[in-house]
Amino acid sequence: MTFRSHPRGVLSTIITLLMATVAVPASGQQVERLDLAILDTGMVKGHILRVDIDPGTLQAEPADPPELALDAWPGGVHVHGSLWLIGIPPRVLIPMDIDLSKGAVKVGAVKIGEFPPVPPFTKNVQFPVQVTLRQGSHTATAHQTVTLLLPTVIVPGYANELNGHDENALAAFRRYGYRDSGRQPTLFWFDYPSHALSLEQAAHALADYVHQTVLPSTYAAKVNVVGYSLGGLMARWNVQFDVDGGGTLVNQLLLVGVPNEGSLFAYIYRNIPGFVPYGYLAHTPAAQAMMPTFPYWRGSTADAWSLPPDDANPVLAELNRRPMPSGVHVEVFYGSAQRTLTGVTNDGAPTFGPGDGIVPAASAEGLPIQGGSGVPALLAPNVVHVDLGAVGHMQLLLDVVVDRVTTALLRRIDNSAEASPRVPQGQ
Repeated sequence: MTFRSHPRGVLSTIITLLMATVAVPASGQQVERLDLAILDTGMVKGHILRVDIDPGTLQAEPADPPELALDAWPGGVHVHGSLWLIGIPPRVLIPMDIDLSKGAVKVGAVKIGEFPPVPPFTKNVQFPVQVTLRQGSHTATAHQTVTLLLPTVIVPGYANELNGHDENALAAFRRYGYRDSGRQPTLFWFDYPSHALSLEQAAHALADYVHQTVLPSTYAAKVNVVGYSLGGLMARWNVQFDVDGGGTLVNQLLLVGVPNEGSLFAYIYRNIPGFVPYGYLAHTPAAQAMMPTFPYWRGSTADAWSLPPDDANPVLAELNRRPMPSGVHVEVFYGSAQRTLTGVTNDGAPTFGPGDGIVPAASAEGLPIQGGSGVPALLAPNVVHVDLGAVGHMQLLLDVVVDRVTTALLRRIDNSAEASPRVPQGQ
């Protein structure tokens, strides 16, 4: 649908009132060429893609009024809108709003185009936006490729409430186009009291956060989740137990340094008295959920590895028996170049293996350890395993790792939208 107003009609009046003006060229001044630019694009109000357009210097009272047209292809849907620029001062910013939910292109309150509504996105999308300006025999076009990122939730690890947000990690995500503030955030940091919640309770809190904070702020039907350490176990619980639809809500699940089969440090620190400063952190339900599920104790080097009878971890064992929903893309990131404790012998030296110093690499990957069964859901052929090498557990959210994680998030972009049509360039 194209809305063309009379030279003294409603549309030109509304546009003139809405937009800031600058000096108008003398009446009758001729324009030798058109100058058109897309200044910015971005989501506003959760469901509107705003395209800010600079139409350049136009004739004050042209014999042939200029026409400005917008074409875009979000999610493969062709969006078109156009209007006559009559009575518009030069160098005026014209914001065109693409209301994805209602299928309308607007300038201010005036509808200038209609299209089939675009459903909320389920993955990162990339599509072309084209603006065309025609005046007499002159034509100019401007193009921009728009990338709309699926909201990504960072779930930090144990004792996250003591350190707050990791500014280095957030800055690394911003370099790739993510926004954690402003009118349309695409990056969210989930704060939670790790010392007060059990693994299951924390997973339900994460689900509430996604439904109450993340989804209402974005035009998306799915989210990506980056779970670090304990945060990865929470995210897995959310997905594998389908908490509030988490099994179908998550598009990509990235697990960074996650003790998927536990860590011996949970066993060791459990013996710290609770009255020691911060000692209580080793005795919480979440700390218990990170106890090893693989055999890690033996009486002597001649004995087989086993689990101490009083140190089972039924919560994590139950999670590790659950399947992973087929629609969730999983990537596992782990450190492998530091000596990491994997076993305790009653009358001998401890046993070490590759890992990040806290979490054994095999635990992060879900591999069988010392006769254990591993995590079948993480050993499926479609699960990607990424060896980060010599990176310690506490450094897994630093820039170099976040670069790898963000690259994985951006690898899965739907850019199947049709190419924009060929339009003659300005003369």
